[in-house]
Amino acid sequence: MLYDIFICHASEDKDSFVRPLAQALQTSHVAVWFDEFSLQLGDSIRRSIDKGLRQSRFGIVVLSPAFFEKNWPQYELDGLVEREMKGNDKIILPLWHGITHDHVMQYSPALAGRKAASSERGIREVVNEILEVVRPQGSPLIVARDMLLERGITPPVITDQYWLEVVEASNRVPGFGPVIPEDSGWNRWSFPLPPKDSGAEGWGERLAWTAMQMDWVKTADNVPITPLTPPKNVLEFISSLPGLFETCRDYVRLLIEYAPQLSIPGFGGDLEDAIEQEYQKSCAEAENRRRQDSLSGTALTINKKTPLCAEEWALRHPTFGNYEPAYVTNAYFSGGMFGPSVSPYSDTDHAFWLLSSASCWLPKKAHSFLLEGMKNWRIWPWGDLGLDKGGDWKSNGTLIRALHAGAEGKPFKWSRPIKDDVLHRVELAVKTLKLPDSPEHIMELFINHDFPQEWIKEAMKRRKAQSSGNGKRHRGRETDTVPKNRQ
Repeated sequence: MLYDIFICHASEDKDSFVRPLAQALQTSHVAVWFDEFSLQLGDSIRRSIDKGLRQSRFGIVVLSPAFFEKNWPQYELDGLVEREMKGNDKIILPLWHGITHDHVMQYSPALAGRKAASSERGIREVVNEILEVVRPQGSPLIVARDMLLERGITPPVITDQYWLEVVEASNRVPGFGPVIPEDSGWNRWSFPLPPKDSGAEGWGERLAWTAMQMDWVKTADNVPITPLTPPKNVLEFISSLPGLFETCRDYVRLLIEYAPQLSIPGFGGDLEDAIEQEYQKSCAEAENRRRQDSLSGTALTINKKTPLCAEEWALRHPTFGNYEPAYVTNAYFSGGMFGPSVSPYSDTDHAFWLLSSASCWLPKKAHSFLLEGMKNWRIWPWGDLGLDKGGDWKSNGTLIRALHAGAEGKPFKWSRPIKDDVLHRVELAVKTLKLPDSPEHIMELFINHDFPQEWIKEAMKRRKAQSSGNGKRHRGRETDTVPKNRQ
């Protein structure tokens, strides 16, 4: 259904009644098929009318002396009668305009037997009578639809399948928490919905926010909006979708999980004040933990003391909260342990993105810190022994096997097969992320930053620590934990 109401009338009644009625219904957010609203230059009149008759929930029939003398209104009425006879729902809503019950009886006893509205009561009263039928009081769908219309969103009529999808989505569980079936949860850029309420207002509000959130999630996936997106583009995305800005302001910590780049000082735009407030709160909580000699997070810092802020605020802190770089890089690209995936790309892609000029919008200090963390994280390799399986090129897996051999004590050397493996994987990243750099240039930077030797060094260090029983562990996470969205 595309329309709530089709107005069947004679053209002679337009000026005196029908046009003001159609305008009043439209002002009341009723989707109206009215020839002056719905027909465009060059349209087939018959086909357009048939479409309106077929795809309207109700048909208002403006019965008047002129109506009975015209062929087109009778054609339209015949179509509405045919629909009503083949279904069980009431479709025809009679409206008397300058006519009496006796006149209607002479034309159609069946219509005369129906309760009708009368134009003598005035436009406002007629509209109210129509709305009582078209919009039953207490319907959560109507509440939701009106909320969306107030925000500039024009959804389909409430009988459209779209609303079934909204109702179904309103029952999804939050997108954060232990692992759950994928179809039952929200993706990234989802936020808590208003609580379920048995009342029409509360239920309708939840449905309206569900409908808006469906649009946020879909748009974020299509664009996409990820930790790799420049802050300017992220802020434009947030401001362009109804309801999203105020939601981000209310749930700042979730916002920073989806868009950690906004936590960097000066990158928050109109949300900067809200972000700073949450950051200061985190610093104060960390200070209280230090005063209590808490051991929380001590395995994750460079000085083995309690972090100076929560992990999501590390890039905002002058010393990155004293976290180890690998831990911050993990949090940046993977988000929290219990939550939706914040990036659709693999960590191999993330590593090559950090090496490319596409990441040049990052401040130099933050960029160097994330790059250092990526090298130390040990999660970036691809191939048969890695999380990222790479591609179907012949040399795939050559590098990662050489890395594991290096961790066993065999010297690492840049052979032709290894370079071929790297070049092919860089080419895949350039294509996937649409990076502006040539694969050869990124590969040269990869070699210059000595990613393999850093991986081998970290692997040997951790192997040594594990053998001595002093592996770095933290409640719920390790610094080289597999990202939760890739487990």
